[in-house]
Amino acid sequence: MNIQHLRYAVEVEKTRSITEAAENLYMSQPNLSRGIRELENVLGIALFDRTPKGILPTAQGEEFLHYARSILSQFDEMTEHYARKENASAILRLSVPRASYIAQAFARFANLADPGLTLDYKETNALRSIRNVAEDGYDLGIVRYQADYEKYFTDTFRVKGLSYRELWTFRYLAMLRVDHPAARKQAVTLADLADSVAIRQGDLYVPSLSRECCGEVGAPERCIRLYDRTSQFELIATLPRAYAWVSPVPAEMLSRYRLTLRPCADYPARHKDVLIYRRQYMLSPMDELFLQQLAQVQSELAVYL
Repeated sequence: MNIQHLRYAVEVEKTRSITEAAENLYMSQPNLSRGIRELENVLGIALFDRTPKGILPTAQGEEFLHYARSILSQFDEMTEHYARKENASAILRLSVPRASYIAQAFARFANLADPGLTLDYKETNALRSIRNVAEDGYDLGIVRYQADYEKYFTDTFRVKGLSYRELWTFRYLAMLRVDHPAARKQAVTLADLADSVAIRQGDLYVPSLSRECCGEVGAPERCIRLYDRTSQFELIATLPRAYAWVSPVPAEMLSRYRLTLRPCADYPARHKDVLIYRRQYMLSPMDELFLQQLAQVQSELAVYL
């Protein structure tokens, strides 16, 4: 019996299915069945019964699984502790949405961080950030979603073994040139932007969610899709009539490109940026320093909330 056998049994209990458990463990069904049999032979007990409701633990199996979950929790905590200790001053990996306020907070953080710390900063979409943190070794992630779809994402966080907490809630704003005709108004409407070019991120979609929840306000005929935040600024600054839906943007970035922000009366949906990290992960002093800078930038943008 080894630690992997314990993981097999716990996953079968959680899914009530050898097939689904095998998929989650990235192994074949025969190999998982063989592993469960080997564990039962070592223990000398039957761990599971096949029932109309799926594969359920026997009475002895429930007792064993109680200990198995406890052992796995302690093992994962120990592994995380020593891995973190070994790499404490080596590298910090962050996976975030393409948001200027986060980029500014990261720049401030980089100026204050330990000089020996290597920083890995990836701007990407929500699903990729979840995968980066849950599976690919990233320390922290920030996931953006429309508040109406919170259950979809919080369920996903729990399934992936992630802890999460809300950073802030905001409404998207129209970012456009200061000489755009709609910039003369305190608030714009979709009609004001009807003849403008929409600059959109091209990979925001989430399976089973509507396009509207991913920031697809309206359905403009003229649209440019891209995958880079800086290119978004350059395009809006260059094209006479262009705009993008964005989270609040720091004033110095707007000034640099001669852009401005306007709320949209036709788009009341609220969005959330949520911090995620692995359930056994212990936030380091460097993590906390980054989050402090993030909170500071947010407080400077409170006028837009």
